[in-house]
Formats: sequence, structure tokens, C-alpha cells
Amino acid sequence: MMNQRYTNEELVTRLWDKEIVKDLMARRCYYKQNDWRQRELDELWVRKPENQADMSLSNNRGYFVGPDDIKAYYVDGIAEKRQSQLELVKKTNPAAEYGNSVMNAHTYHTIMVELSGDGLWARYLAYDHGHQTDPQEDGTAKGYWTSGHILADLIKEDGVWKILHIKQNHDLTIPAAPVPGAGGGGFGGPPPEAEGEGAPGGPPEGGEGPGGPGGPPPMPDMGPDPYEDEYGTPTVALPYVVKWAWNDLPKQMPNTYEPHESYDPTISYGPAGHPDQLRSWR
Repeated sequence: MMNQRYTNEELVTRLWDKEIVKDLMARRCYYKQNDWRQRELDELWVRKPENQADMSLSNNRGYFVGPDDIKAYYVDGIAEKRQSQLELVKKTNPAAEYGNSVMNAHTYHTIMVELSGDGLWARYLAYDHGHQTDPQEDGTAKGYWTSGHILADLIKEDGVWKILHIKQNHDLTIPAAPVPGAGGGGFGGPPPEAEGEGAPGGPPEGGEGPGGPGGPPPMPDMGPDPYEDEYGTPTVALPYVVKWAWNDLPKQMPNTYEPHESYDPTISYGPAGHPDQLRSWR
């Protein structure tokens, strides 16, 4: 039993460490939302050179490893995207400023935290529900909802919790609003087929749709998933494959009942712990 190993004071310390880890990851949400990405790397991530050599930020295509590659992708790459978005917005709104018509918010919830036996490593898992909005050529903006997992390793540097690895595993993207007149919309769907006198892309009212008689018209093709535009080209290409990711998630879950004694890279959320490398480690 946990309370047979630790004193009451040690249990309070471990509980407080978990709260600090949760607070740090919540702070990361707001830094990202504000595009304070360099500040995030400076304040929330590991700073010691020996730890920075192992630090990684991953998405569905693989892992960006080390401070230079992470900065090039996560800070500089997004800054370039924001500048191009600003130039796009200024075509219809010359007075636009950096960030106009762009919205990016992600929230972490259903949180699990495993604190290692030695108290120096935390494994974090949460689900990320967020939304993003990107400007369009005609002066409008396109919004969509995103869902996925956030997994992180945090370690103590001189007694202070810092992020070592983050995995951003994107599961799906959903349009934030229906396409006007089309009865709905979806990314990567079949092209609409106009039939009769109904709404564009669908059957006439009361006709045969995907949902049966009187059902909704087909969803129009909205092109590729816009979230994939931010994947970049990872340092270590080990893709997160959605078709098996949900089956592998239990292997990656923090073990809050029987925590590991100390940091182990082979079960971390860095490249060495990728489930395609080691499909069953528990």
C-alpha cells in the first residue's frame, strides 16, 4: 500500500507535486493560446543541456528532438504562418494587426498523473479538446474543433518541475459550423452531388439522403484536415497511426496505482518509448 511506504509528510509532498504538474501543463495551454511559444520553452521546459539533448515535442508524424529543432518547428514555423495569415487578412482589412482572425485554444482535461517512486519523474495524460480559426482569402474565417491526446514527461531540475517530452496526438477535426446551404460539412468527405431541387449537394426535401428518406444531404468535401498543416517535418519520423492508436493507448497510460520507481526512457513519451517501437512494455 502506498501509505505503508511513505510517511504522511511524504504523501502530502507527492500530492502537492502532482498539483504543480497539473498547474504547469495548464499554464502551457495558455502560453500556447497566446502564442507565447518561446516563453513556454524558456520557462516551462528543461534547461540543463543534458536534458535538452533528450527533450522532444511530437505530433502525428513523429518527434522534434532538441531545443533547436523544436524552436524551428514550434516557434519560428508558427511565427511564419501567423505573418502569412496577417498578410492574407490585410487584403480585406488593411488595418489588421498580428493575430487578427486567428483563434487557437486547447484545454486539457480527464487528467492522470503518475509520480515515480523517487518523486523525480511525472507521466501526464490528458485529453485535448480545442478549437482553431484561420482566415480565408475572401475576408472570412474558417473555424474547426479538434480532439486528441496530450502525453507528457516532466522531471525535476534542481527541485523545479520542467517539461521533458510532449506528445500531441491528434485524433479528429470537425468543422465548427455547417456549410451554408449544404446541411453540414466535413473534412475529407465525398464531393457533393446536386440532385433535384433540394439544397446544394443533397437530395430534394424528403428525398433519399445518407440518413434514409428525408435524411440530410451528403457532406461536401472540405479538403484535407487543416490541422495537418502544422505537423511539419519531424526529426524522428515515427508516425502516430490513428487506426491503431486507440488500441495502444492503454500501454501508454500512466500507472497511478503502481508507479515506476524512476525515469525510464523506454516507457517515456519520447522517441525511445514510441509504441510502434515497443508495442507492449507493461
